[in-house]
Amino acid sequence: MCRDDGRDTMCIPCKDRNCVQRRKQWTKGTQNLEYQTERLQKKLEQNIPIIWTKHLDDREIMRNISSLQSAEALKNGYCIWYNQTSEPQYGSVEKWIWLGYAKTGPKTYKPLHLVLSYSKDSDRIIVLTVYDPSVLYWMWNKTFEKRICWHKEHPIIEA
Repeated sequence: MCRDDGRDTMCIPCKDRNCVQRRKQWTKGTQNLEYQTERLQKKLEQNIPIIWTKHLDDREIMRNISSLQSAEALKNGYCIWYNQTSEPQYGSVEKWIWLGYAKTGPKTYKPLHLVLSYSKDSDRIIVLTVYDPSVLYWMWNKTFEKRICWHKEHPIIEA
């Protein structure tokens, strides 16, 4: 959980049992992130089709994120989490959480997380959703690279 003490934002991992268990699961998806970043960047460089979903469009409107900001974050971002699963309908499916930054003003940027999917069967990258992790700042460490809490509402921080 993060709290602003007036000088700096401090992030302390949530000690709730559910959050501790989920953080262990999250950590499994943070192996070899440089490699996963390079793999996805190569796919992007090869001009593999990128599908921007209707769900993404809806979330951009709801969260006041422009499609240009999403595209900018995809272009300059990197992998902070990766998972591969097997789904009967799609075969092997890979998912990334991608952290990028979008310009909001002169020398001002905001972090964006994009959730991306790829299946060899379809050979295309699907952008599933986008959000600004700073809105739910207690869920992330101060660089927005590691999830530290799964509470939807800000939990009370005990001193």
